[in-house]
Amino acid sequence: MLHSVRRRFSATTGVAVLALVLAMSGGAFAAGKYLITSTKQIKPSVLAQLKKAGPAGPAGAKGANGTNGASGPQGPAGPTGPAGAAGAKGETGPQGPAGTAGTPGAKGEKGLNGETGFTATLPAGKTETGTWAVNVFGASAEGISFIPISFSIPLGSSGEAFYLNATETITKAGTGGCTGTVTAPTAPAGKLCIYTDEEETEKLLFVPKPIFAEEIGHFGKPGTFLEFGVQAGGQAAARGSWAVTA
Repeated sequence: MLHSVRRRFSATTGVAVLALVLAMSGGAFAAGKYLITSTKQIKPSVLAQLKKAGPAGPAGAKGANGTNGASGPQGPAGPTGPAGAAGAKGETGPQGPAGTAGTPGAKGEKGLNGETGFTATLPAGKTETGTWAVNVFGASAEGISFIPISFSIPLGSSGEAFYLNATETITKAGTGGCTGTVTAPTAPAGKLCIYTDEEETEKLLFVPKPIFAEEIGHFGKPGTFLEFGVQAGGQAAARGSWAVTA
């Protein structure tokens, strides 16, 4: 509004205003005698004072709001803020329903029967072993010693028995297929092999031999005996191992 007043206030308007002021103040005579028809008739300093803007008027009433402008483009995303503090632990939820039992698996096949630790007789093809020893020195008279060879598990039948002295044991030169050693005695099926570790013999009556129930070179179901015959003043000292296979 102030700008509108300033645009309408010209030099001509100023002259008219001045004439009105003189008329109202009793200067009608002067106005009738001095007619101002041009701004050139006014002193420049007076004219400059007339052109000066007056004091600002009071503010006008608030105008109506203008229409909203168009939305600007979306700004870039801001940086991620710091992680917040952990929240308090929530209450424990109710227990869920119990699950249903699974379907039982198929029944496995029955396993083979195992062998017991003890049997009435030694199973066919199985081998058992043991040790033996004899010690006879300076017999005052001729004599015979019997060294027992007992089977822990009886055999189902009797069979052949073979004695190998120390040399035959080392060279495996004995008969009957006895090819084991003192520390690892073996025997073919249905036979008893007697191995010698060390021996010191003098004045023997005969070569030591296995005997059972008066049968030389045999064993019975429970075992056999190893027979040593010594002359007067003779000696027999020997030891070894044995093996029998059913």
